Formats: sequence, structure tokens, C-alpha cells
Amino acid sequence: MKIIICSGPIYPVPAVIGGSVQMLWHGLAKEFAKRGHEVTIFAKAYPGQPEHENTDGIRIVRWGGYRLTTSLAADLVKCLGYALGAVPRVPPGDVIVTNDFWTPALLPRLRPGAGRVFMNANRYPKHQFWMYGKVAGISAASGAVASEIGRQTPRLSRRVRVVPNAIDDCFLQDEDDRFRLRLRDGEEKRSQLTVLYVGRIHPEKGVDLLLEAWRRMGEMKIKGDVKLRIVGPYKKEQGGGGAEYYESLKRKAEGVEWGEPIFEPAKLAEEYRRADLFVYPSLAVTGEAMPLAPAEAMGCGAVPVVSDLEAFREYLVPGKNGWTFNHRESAAENLAAVLSSALSADLTKMREEARRTAGKFSPAKVADLHLKMFEDYR
Repeated sequence: MKIIICSGPIYPVPAVIGGSVQMLWHGLAKEFAKRGHEVTIFAKAYPGQPEHENTDGIRIVRWGGYRLTTSLAADLVKCLGYALGAVPRVPPGDVIVTNDFWTPALLPRLRPGAGRVFMNANRYPKHQFWMYGKVAGISAASGAVASEIGRQTPRLSRRVRVVPNAIDDCFLQDEDDRFRLRLRDGEEKRSQLTVLYVGRIHPEKGVDLLLEAWRRMGEMKIKGDVKLRIVGPYKKEQGGGGAEYYESLKRKAEGVEWGEPIFEPAKLAEEYRRADLFVYPSLAVTGEAMPLAPAEAMGCGAVPVVSDLEAFREYLVPGKNGWTFNHRESAAENLAAVLSSALSADLTKMREEARRTAGKFSPAKVADLHLKMFEDYR
């Protein structure tokens, strides 16, 4: 099969400055290529990356793109301009996959012979799916997203299928890798418990909430030999809240360890393996489809503590492979209580369950689901 992946105008491929969706589709592209499919990624142009490249059995074609602004209206106009320029340049194929806003609406109309267009829905719909009536199928990253698409645009319900996001194989190595990494770091660090947040440093991710919960835990004097480490991009062009927001967080984050953003999967996996708990207090009620970070952390043996969003309920079972907290009211107090309880729990069995859950999101298993969808929706 000839598969074309249109990865959008915001982040490059490989994802050297962020872009979890670009990262996951790059991984799936490698899996498709391993199985003998002819794969092309149509990606954003980026300084230092060639216009045409062949690597890992994948052809990458780069063109256009833009930086995000703080205005949704301006970004939608830029996105439309990008799509109008990109549609004539997208290589033809049997299947064309895209998660862009305008491309799945324009491509089947302006180039109906280019290939069957499949949309990857990785954010909650905002009443725009009426535009996608000509796509062959829609892969929703979670059941919550699929249900909302069906509610907003009932005529598309039969073309929607839930296909979870894939995580890189490097996040699915065995437990011995975790032990060897901690041994390399030194015996003294192995006795310290680490709570880790990895993600965009942005208000919708609940970082303020996490810091307030951490302050409350300090007042309760129950932290013991525990540290909080926060890692992620803060620059606006990388999806963060900006330098001013980042500095405001650091000023009220006494004793918190801050790390530079990590975009290379193997290095990110090491970060997860150093952690005991992974906290992801997202407040994006209508933004999260299936965040990759908690699943990646689970694969590396870091037990997650997440907000009680519907997207997490599909794979996280409280008390079995992680914990949730009520983020709707008294959120900081609730998060502090759950973290305190989790830090005193026996994590061994939960770590095993978390790793077993993450195995469902391997590139091989998720690629099977996509390929089945491509075959079924002819």
C-alpha cells in the first residue's frame, strides 16, 4: 500500500522541537515501512532539514509551515493558506492521513484522485467536522473524542473508529533497564522518591495546580526524601505558555527541580525511568484526546497520577495501574492528598500493571488497527 502522512504545518519531522502527534506518526510510518508499505511523510519545512530525505525506509518531503501565534483566528487563516498551498503538492497515494484543520476538508474536494483521505482526530472537535464529509474515515484517539464527533456530526458516526495513539518502542523496554539506570545514577539516588511532570509548561496542563499541591504537601510535612521534577517546553512557538509564565512558576516553586525540554524519545524514556510517580494534572477538559506522556511513563514503570478527565479513564484504573484526583473543585487539596497517599503505597504491582497497560499502545498493535481501518473503509 502507498501511504502518505501529512503531518501538518506547525512541528517538523523528526520532532526536534516538540509535537507529540508528529512523533507518534513518525513512529507509525517506520512500522508501516517495516511491513513493506511505501510510506511518504509530507512535513513542515525546517532549518537544517533537507527538502527531500529518505531514512528508515521512509521518504520525507518538506514544504511550508508557520509558527503558532497567540490568536486562534490568525492561526486558522495561516493554516488555510498553508493548506491551499500544500494540497497541490501532497504526493498521491492509496491512503492519505492527516491531522491538519483544513487539509482533510480541501484535499478530497480539490484533488479527488489523490487517494482516500483519513483524518486523525487528536483533539476534541470544535463543531468543524461538518467540513469533513468527504473523508474515507476518521481515527479518533479516544472513545471520548469519537462520541463527541458523533454527537456534533451524526452523519459521520459510521466513519469514525477509535484508534489509540502509539508510543515509541523505547518506552516499552523491560524492568531491568529501569534498574540498570538507577544503579548507574548511584545508590544514594535510588532511596529518593521522584515525582515527575513531563509536558508543555502551559496553564491548561495544570502546572500551577501541581505547584500549589506540592506547597500544601510541604506544609503537611509528609514529603520525606521526595523531589518534584518538571520537564517540558515553555516557549510559545513550542506550545508553552511563554517565558513570563515560566518565570512566574519558578518564583513560587521552592525546592522544585526544573529540566530542559526533551524531544528525543530514548532520552525521554530515561527521564521516565528515573521517576517513581508521574503526575499529569491537565485541566484541558475539551482539549485532551489521548495524551502520550502518561502512557509513555507507564511503559517505563512510573505510576501515573492524573486529573479525572474522560480521556484517561479509558486506560487508567484507579488503584490498579495509577490514580486520579478530582480536578473540578478543591483541586490542589485533592491532588496533594492523592500524591501523599501514592508516595506511601507499594508501587511494585501497580508498576507492573502500568507497564502491561502501556503495551497496548505499541507501534505494532496500533499500526494493525490503522491498517485494518484503511482496508475496511474502501
